Amino acid sequence: MHAAVSAPLLTRVKSWQLVGLGLTGWCTLYSIALLTWGPASFIVGNAQGGCFAASMTLAGFEVRRHRKTAVTVVDPFSGLTIMQLNQMISRTAQKHAFRIEPLHQTEMQLGFGVRMVSAGRTLVFETNRWQEPVINLVHVQGTEENRKKAYADLAVIVGTGSPDENALAFVQTHPIQFLGGEEIEQMLAAEKPAAKQV
Repeated sequence: MHAAVSAPLLTRVKSWQLVGLGLTGWCTLYSIALLTWGPASFIVGNAQGGCFAASMTLAGFEVRRHRKTAVTVVDPFSGLTIMQLNQMISRTAQKHAFRIEPLHQTEMQLGFGVRMVSAGRTLVFETNRWQEPVINLVHVQGTEENRKKAYADLAVIVGTGSPDENALAFVQTHPIQFLGGEEIEQMLAAEKPAAKQV
């Protein structure tokens, strides 16, 4: 996931630069006050310059605070569409001698993105809900019903989320498997060198 940067300027500026700017500004404002204010220049120049230097020093502290708390979380799946995911699964399966079959319109409506055959067994991959954070019992029960409608021997739920306890218990007694976030990341990593060669 991408962390939103609320203060992009703070990522480019260092705290010592702001403190230096504050001191330089103080000297500049004090010099201008000496030239223009006459007898009251000492008070006016120091007041203006002091306020400017203090604000720059506080900005320097803000930069330090921002740098400590700004942790960028990189989402490896950002920008990955369902179609790209389906193609990636198909290419990986073909490398392992699976035969990819075209999907029927009904199977696409049921949420399946890839259909393949190996040793007479048909597998369907449910990819439509792959970004859901949790795979629950209702999800796996629905996938099991859809697997029967698609006449498949095994359904694979593709997702970045984790299955809950009830879903794991249901899968123990039904022909359903999970293809999780780590496996998808490994497929993505294997795809990147191939994309660079093209």
